[in-house]
Amino acid sequence: MNYKKVILVLIIVFVILLATFAALYVFNRNVLYNIYDGIKYIKQGIEVNLSSEYRNTDKTKAYFKGEKNIKIPILLYHEITVEAPERSMAYMRTTKDNFEKQVAGLLEYGYTVISYDDLIAYNNGKKALPEKVVLIDFDDGFIGNYLYAFDIVKKYNIPINIYVVDDLVGTPGYFNWEQAKEMSDTGLVSINTHGKTHIFYNKENKDTLVEHIEYAHHNIEKKLGKSVTKVFTYPYGAYTDEDLKALKQVGFVQNLTNDEINNSDSLNLYGLSRIYVMNHYSKYKILKMIK
Repeated sequence: MNYKKVILVLIIVFVILLATFAALYVFNRNVLYNIYDGIKYIKQGIEVNLSSEYRNTDKTKAYFKGEKNIKIPILLYHEITVEAPERSMAYMRTTKDNFEKQVAGLLEYGYTVISYDDLIAYNNGKKALPEKVVLIDFDDGFIGNYLYAFDIVKKYNIPINIYVVDDLVGTPGYFNWEQAKEMSDTGLVSINTHGKTHIFYNKENKDTLVEHIEYAHHNIEKKLGKSVTKVFTYPYGAYTDEDLKALKQVGFVQNLTNDEINNSDSLNLYGLSRIYVMNHYSKYKILKMIK
């Protein structure tokens, strides 16, 4: 055997592969990302399906607060689209196909999607929850929530929560009040406030914050023609301790965005944690994140 020729062939193959991957990285990084994601998907699937903890779920069992410490993850999305986003925007845009796969995966592995009304009732000792629950949030009120996410919500009969910015509703790229009411009237979509305008409220004084959020909340009630639970999500996840206290005093449940998961034993409705879901996350990745 001519080892020199073998080594030369291997070097040539290596150079070709290296050049191919370099070209893909420069001109079409998404191809490389898809290959990488596919490999991770297989690995995550094997890990999940070889572990009994992901399957052992009795949804008929429910627990009141204090009976069992359960994890309460809140998953955060923004826009739902048809086309896949660039990797840098994977936290802001999710394809409708991937969103449906993620939702179906949660249900397949025994999760119950709950609403904020469920969570508040649980916290007040008026409702029991199964061991595996999750909430699903959308920030900003993008049009894709109405065009694509809404159909998936109805298909799987799950509640979701959408936080709208008052002065963005009905502007290009965002759903309007008529569409908001259509979603809300199904009883599956809760429309709540993300602010009167999309600003850093931590840079405003607390009186301005309260004034803006009360105004935006009452405007939602006016547009929807019904009473709405007081839930607020901070734009940019920016807040101060004074902000938290001020909105607590006027009765607002408050969402943060800190990539943490809530535990029922230490549940704080006035500083709830939420985690980003990336477009490329497989159902297995999400299961591993929230278990």
